Amino acid sequence: MKSKENYIIEECRHCGNKTKLDIMGKYTEYGDPEYDYGWVRDWLLLKCCACGKVSLGSIYSGEDTRTWNPDDPDEYEEIYITSFPVETYQGTNVPDKVNNAFSSALKAHYVDNIVCLMALRRTLEIICKDKGATGNTLEKKIIDLSQKNIFPQVINEASDVLRILGNEAAHGDDINYDERIVKEMINFTQIIIEYVYVIPYRLGNIKKNIAKKKSLNQSVNS
Repeated sequence: MKSKENYIIEECRHCGNKTKLDIMGKYTEYGDPEYDYGWVRDWLLLKCCACGKVSLGSIYSGEDTRTWNPDDPDEYEEIYITSFPVETYQGTNVPDKVNNAFSSALKAHYVDNIVCLMALRRTLEIICKDKGATGNTLEKKIIDLSQKNIFPQVINEASDVLRILGNEAAHGDDINYDERIVKEMINFTQIIIEYVYVIPYRLGNIKKNIAKKKSLNQSVNS
């Protein structure tokens, strides 16, 4: 991430371009070192220089992003995340190939809804492959992940709708896709990514923090 006092260079989640995002507003919050091990987050109101639309992003650094470089023990990695309109996943365990495929779908949405649906289907295929799904069709892979409880039933149904729409788009069926439907498919894909990758990661971090605090309390009381 490249940043200056009044702008950053990042991907706009409206148009998919990695470009200059002007900082229109900024708010900084701090974690209590006694309870949160110290962190700082700059919330940024951003305007894209390519499409002119507004996003909400943040730059985070804290004890959990410390590099632990022996030459510079106080060096912290800064993690940029978009919270609106579509979240980015830097700093989580979402594989780059999944995040890149989803980003490509967002870029396609700015140009063509049919291409966007095909790209969302491709994102789903990459997720299935990454999670070790078996089956010679995407439908069977979705069912396999559902049977393994990697996809719950509601995610299974959303995935199947996404698969069907992606197939229609890929086969060149003469269908005009409502903009609202395409946006919902983008939202469903984001939910699938968060359920499979982001939520387990964040739960893991919460458990680690609870264990650290418990260990710290025990050492203080001993």
